[in-house]
Amino acid sequence: MELAFRLLVAAFVIVAPSALFVGLWHGLHALRDDRLVARMEEHARESERRSTLTPASLLSPTGGESPTARPSLVDCGSCGTPNPDDVTFCHECLSKLR
Repeated sequence: MELAFRLLVAAFVIVAPSALFVGLWHGLHALRDDRLVARMEEHARESERRSTLTPASLLSPTGGESPTARPSLVDCGSCGTPNPDDVTFCHECLSKLR
């Protein structure tokens, strides 16, 4: 009887972590947002197209941008926090900017 109990515990210890990992994997796969991934890939490609790197810009301490170039800011309508122009939600209160 004791041997059967030990074998049952050993089987549980071996099989349970694998089963939990497979369940976690399937759960994370179900939570994956393919539209968000596609938007992020498109955003990365778009920013890659916009940035043109030349040898002179790589050596420049500002990365090729003029020192006075600053990103345009949009003030949040709810809290008044300045946010970059290319964001959709306020970084402070998370309300929609557009």
